[in-house]
Amino acid sequence: MIIGSHLEKIFSSNEEKSENSYGLKHFPANKVTKLNYDSNRPLEQRHIYLNLDIDFKNNTLHGVAHIIFQTKLEQIETFFLDANELNIFNVAYAPFNFEDYFSGKKNSELSLKKLEKIQYKECAYESTSDKLNITLPVKLKSNQYFILKVKYNTIEPNAGMYFIHKLTKSHAKYNCIWTQGQDTDASYWFPCQNDPRLKITTDIEVTFPKDWNALSNGIKVSEKIEGNKKYQHWKMNKANSPYLVALVAGELELYSDTWRKKEVAILIPQEHKKQKEVILNETKEMLEFYSNYWDYEFPWEKYGQAFIADFIYGGMENTSITINTDEVLGPVHFSLGSDFRSILIMHEMAHQWFGDLLTCKTWAQGWLNEGFATQSEMLWDEYKNGKVSGIFYARDHFLSGYLSEAKSYLRPIVCSQYEYPAEIFDAHLYQKAALFLNYLRDIMGEIIFKKSINHYLNKNAYKAVETADLMNAMQECSGINPAPYFDNFIFRGGHLVLDVQVAMSELNPNFVEIKVEQKQEISKEFPLFSFETYIALYYADGSNEEIKVFVDEKIKKIILPLKQKISFCIFDPRSTLISETEQKIPEIHCRNILKNNDSSLAYLKYIATKCILAHFPSQENLKYILAWLKIEPSFRARESTYSLLAEKGSQYSYDLLVQIEERHSLCRTPYLTALAKCYHEQPSKIFEQLVKLSQNEKENLHAQRAALLGINQLSKNYSLLRKEEYRKKILKLADEIIEDGSSHGLLENAAFSLIAELGNSKYIAKLIPITEEFIQHWRINTGALMALAQIVSRYPELRSEVRPALNRFAKIYFPTRVVMCMPQVWIASQDPWYENAFYQYVNRKNYGLFSILIPLARRTLAQFAKNIEKEAIGEKLVEIVELKEKLAHLEKEIKELKLILPLKEKQSS
Repeated sequence: MIIGSHLEKIFSSNEEKSENSYGLKHFPANKVTKLNYDSNRPLEQRHIYLNLDIDFKNNTLHGVAHIIFQTKLEQIETFFLDANELNIFNVAYAPFNFEDYFSGKKNSELSLKKLEKIQYKECAYESTSDKLNITLPVKLKSNQYFILKVKYNTIEPNAGMYFIHKLTKSHAKYNCIWTQGQDTDASYWFPCQNDPRLKITTDIEVTFPKDWNALSNGIKVSEKIEGNKKYQHWKMNKANSPYLVALVAGELELYSDTWRKKEVAILIPQEHKKQKEVILNETKEMLEFYSNYWDYEFPWEKYGQAFIADFIYGGMENTSITINTDEVLGPVHFSLGSDFRSILIMHEMAHQWFGDLLTCKTWAQGWLNEGFATQSEMLWDEYKNGKVSGIFYARDHFLSGYLSEAKSYLRPIVCSQYEYPAEIFDAHLYQKAALFLNYLRDIMGEIIFKKSINHYLNKNAYKAVETADLMNAMQECSGINPAPYFDNFIFRGGHLVLDVQVAMSELNPNFVEIKVEQKQEISKEFPLFSFETYIALYYADGSNEEIKVFVDEKIKKIILPLKQKISFCIFDPRSTLISETEQKIPEIHCRNILKNNDSSLAYLKYIATKCILAHFPSQENLKYILAWLKIEPSFRARESTYSLLAEKGSQYSYDLLVQIEERHSLCRTPYLTALAKCYHEQPSKIFEQLVKLSQNEKENLHAQRAALLGINQLSKNYSLLRKEEYRKKILKLADEIIEDGSSHGLLENAAFSLIAELGNSKYIAKLIPITEEFIQHWRINTGALMALAQIVSRYPELRSEVRPALNRFAKIYFPTRVVMCMPQVWIASQDPWYENAFYQYVNRKNYGLFSILIPLARRTLAQFAKNIEKEAIGEKLVEIVELKEKLAHLEKEIKELKLILPLKEKQSS
């Protein structure tokens, strides 16, 4: 699964220490949360046959579930199913001969007709808001099979199944329904044991409007139209977890192709159907790549993808039927500036192996799903753009994402302490886990690593797994004991913070000295790391070697003998350590690296550039950087270096950038962002350039957006651009962009950020109606809401006018992406009145996306309180200054009176 909103997280810096934990810091958000353990299962589901009827007009699902169980203990009579907010009408029991229907013999397949002929006995049951408690009419022995028939419906479901009506609650232009089961929402649309350990096969018979198309798990075995209804039967013959059971149907176009004699299908909105061939071809290429990489062919009977409206995540890897957001589809000038569609497709496809074929036993082990799927993005990037590109992809997408989160909290990757499972679907589970797998690949060697993972796949196919299974498979296959690596990076929290200094030995020029200092917090809970990595030595004659080193001290001094004259030396040459590393190398090494013509050394050139900018920023050295960037073939290497120059933000960064003509579509955004962030002697000049770029229709939308955000950055940095002349120009530009519109609200959202920064109180009346309109893209709503909040923070006397607009989303659930951004909006408003709105978020039920939002709301509430407290302190300080001024004035008056009074007394006498 990928969370697709890309909303920034704002977290607290709570100083409380977690007790009885190893490597936890400021986690979980709810301090009273205890360890989570899965329920006992005295009986286990084996097959679920669903007969469903969708009443789209009334947002209702009518269902009959036939669930086949196998008992594990003796004397089973009572048990429960997960059945969240389902209306239960009848529960019945019958003994079942599993072999009669699942032997694989001819005519042994299960069918609805056969199920209806079975003689059932009524069961006593009690239905609660989340459970269906059942009492069987008989007591069962162990290893017995039986079937349970449950008749139910759900009306206006809050989770599990979503009814999307066009142009009602959102900007969706077509009707559709879709399901979402991860992590615990499957039981909102069918009763089951909602447990990833308990894998099942499925049959789904479903009816829906006749003009719709649909996809579900497995293969479609039949279809017919009766009246105004279409009927389909989908069969999944291979076992998968209940949260991966899925259905999507709607006013969508269906296209299919084949790969290795298996169907590859997509459901796509009619307006985007021109992209079908691109997506189908890319999907087939990815299936071939990933099957070959792990030497394990795609395991399911077909692979379908649906791109649908209002999906609450980026994508979800339901077995053989991935559901993706249609936010990744768009016209050429939208698609050119982003590779998120390809990343999304690759990530969710990789889950078909890691997550679906092999599924984490518990959510605490979820990294076994998400770590591999996230790493697949980098592997695909390497395949398409080369090994060098993969290094930068991992740094810019994985390492930066994890380190950003790590500023707020730390936890072990395997962690059973959380409020809701979604709380651990974070950068630790995704990005840090992917970094760990990449580190293992580097340390073990790619051949051994791939062979080990292939063994892991073969040994555990169609099973639920835990981390020990991966460790055992690695040791069995390679003989390498992986425990030290897992102890360092999986079973404990935190990461390396390294200061690395490379220098030639002062005593002997035939030796190089590397000093490695661990600078992260070291305590009982966060002990010293003991780790392996490589040091690369490049010699003057063009030869090179790598030496594996072991670091187990706070300050480790490594002295290496040189075979001949050295050109340069680099620590961790492929950047695979999970670390914040500052590396200082000699100036001559930096020059030698940048002068080297080997294109595979782009990461080393990045390190040399970083070192020069920090320690040796001479004009001559800057020329070496410029010469490299002008010919560097990897766009990701250039992209990362532009961001590095932007961090420095100096005049020489700008001087470098303006000499480069960057035209790569994916590089335009970081390039323009860097230009805006640099120091400018003439800010008006770069301002005019960015205005032209933002209006240039030849630029892709993401580059135009970057230009607008660059203008915003300039207006924050330079008072000149806040003067009335420029303020009017900027606001006029923003108004025009909002009126013209753009695909997916990309430019409008950026335009609202300009209004947020420079708009006056008059904009409040303009913005409030925009925030009330739901039939528009959610980026427009969120942009308008944030602008409203930032403007009213400057005009606190107008808070009462704005409160109804900013409080409207405190109790509702849709549009979900708008609702999710509200904590940040309330913080931006600096209005203490919204404290109650935070509590409404914290105390609401954890439906779907809100199981992520609740812990986030807890953290943002703490930050909100802290900000308000600061504001209150600031106001007090102002009051104190005013009182001091009044006191000084009174003291002056008293002094004058003391002089005047004696004179008056003399006059009166």
